[in-house]
Amino acid sequence: MSTENYALVLMGDRVACFQSSPADPSWRVTRISGDAWVSLHTHSVPAVLQQLSERRNLNTRLAHVPVTLVYEQAAVGYLAGVAEAFEALQCRTWQVLRYEPLAERVTRAPGEQHRAHDETWLAESLLVCLDGPAPVAPVSVEVLPGTLQVGVLQLYLPMLFQHFWSSVSPQDLAFIAGSLQVPDVESPYPEPSQDAIAVLRRRFLNLPAAQRQAVLGVAHELSYKLKVRAQLRDLLEGL
Repeated sequence: MSTENYALVLMGDRVACFQSSPADPSWRVTRISGDAWVSLHTHSVPAVLQQLSERRNLNTRLAHVPVTLVYEQAAVGYLAGVAEAFEALQCRTWQVLRYEPLAERVTRAPGEQHRAHDETWLAESLLVCLDGPAPVAPVSVEVLPGTLQVGVLQLYLPMLFQHFWSSVSPQDLAFIAGSLQVPDVESPYPEPSQDAIAVLRRRFLNLPAAQRQAVLGVAHELSYKLKVRAQLRDLLEGL
């Protein structure tokens, strides 16, 4: 069994890595390429995980290493490929948590602000809010404002965006939805006709308001190079 736990914290376009162990449960920065914070433009999350695996130099890779990934909402676009990276590195114990709800659990003095880019504050105030090591299975990513089945996103995101599946993989969509169910998508995926889009729009508008808001919220968060269909732009602009 591993003697260390890792936590990656994504803030904006930067990532920092923290480490703790059963012998020393306090979190401390462990440097990535010699730095406390590195750019996500040059160090993707999968690349950082690979570096952690190589640092340990074990055949089991990250199989017995609990990893927690904490991401700021502005950094959600950098989560692409993370689920596949955990699988490739044999990591069995991982979780992904959104920073904002976690930060609200931190006890602060009146007027004190969150110090999201302060490694000491993150280690001593934020990460100690984690309830022990990561669970034994991936948990839901806190992207959606409520429970939303991946099938709903699979149906309505390609309605909103042209050639959606050319940019977003089924694995990424499952990860964003916090689902273990990877949608089965035909390749190449045929673009829906104008008539089909009109039907889907009517069905979408008949969904419960909370579900519509959740789908549109995810659509707004996506940082992939996607083009909104002209006839559906009003839906996103009206959010």
